[in-house]
Amino acid sequence: MLKSNNTKLTAVLAVTVFATLMTFGPTTSNFQNAFAHYGVDIDQCKDDEDYYEDNEEACDKNLRAHYGDDYDGDFGSKTIDEDDDNDDNDNGGNGGNGNSASQGIGQSQSSSQNSQCVSGDDTNDSCNNVSVQNQDNDGNNAAAQDGGNGKKGKGGNDADQGIGQSQSSKQNSQCVSGDDTNDSCNNVSVQNQDNDGNNAAAQDGGNGKKGNGGNDADQGIGQSQSSKQNSQCVSGGSLGNSCNNVSVQNQDNDGNNAAAQDGGNGKKGNGGNDADQGIGQDQDSEQNSQCVSGEDATVSCNNVSFQNQVNSGNNALAQD
Repeated sequence: MLKSNNTKLTAVLAVTVFATLMTFGPTTSNFQNAFAHYGVDIDQCKDDEDYYEDNEEACDKNLRAHYGDDYDGDFGSKTIDEDDDNDDNDNGGNGGNGNSASQGIGQSQSSSQNSQCVSGDDTNDSCNNVSVQNQDNDGNNAAAQDGGNGKKGKGGNDADQGIGQSQSSKQNSQCVSGDDTNDSCNNVSVQNQDNDGNNAAAQDGGNGKKGNGGNDADQGIGQSQSSKQNSQCVSGGSLGNSCNNVSVQNQDNDGNNAAAQDGGNGKKGNGGNDADQGIGQDQDSEQNSQCVSGEDATVSCNNVSFQNQVNSGNNALAQD
């Protein structure tokens, strides 16, 4: 059964009044009547929801005085009115029932490469690392929620929607050569992410009484890329086109976050319309190269990073 927040306080007051009545007996009959009615009509408190809400505090005291523990602290108390025990699940009569949706689209790629060459003579076209990663999403998250009314609980409409793309690349190369080192120990990483998916949520109703009922939507689109490259060359002869790090990162988002919320009325609580929307793009590149040569070092130990981000997505919100 439901327990109101002030159950203990009400119980203490009831015990105090009862003890007073036992002490003073018949002289307190008028006070007893006042305690039993509190200026409201018990039948209307029990059967008329609007009347109950307009006189909630007095009705609570009245019904508790008449029914004791059989009254569970809310209009439509199941124990005292058997006809009201078939609440729809969407209406969250006693707890935190309501409409809840969690939707997600995720793409993740990870690459880790390590190469090591040790040669007493020349090292040519060796120990190169190449990583190419591509992600393309055209899928959508869509949710429609209606009702989700909660009493004294957290009933309401709740939608969590997310589209995420993640890429990670780690490359390490090391060359040790007694003579020349050519076209070796190069790291190349290419990462591409393309999202055309949308998050769409429509919420209607979401009324909560005394609780956190309402409409709540959290929507997010995120793209993340990370590249770490390390190269080291030690050559007794010349170095040519070796120990270079090249990273290319591209992100393109055309996806939108759209939410429409209507109603979301909360009484005495935090009910209402709440929406959090976000689109994020993140790129990170770390490069390190080291060359030691006994002769010439040509086109070697270069770090090159290309990063590009394009977002055409929008956050759209309508609340009433």
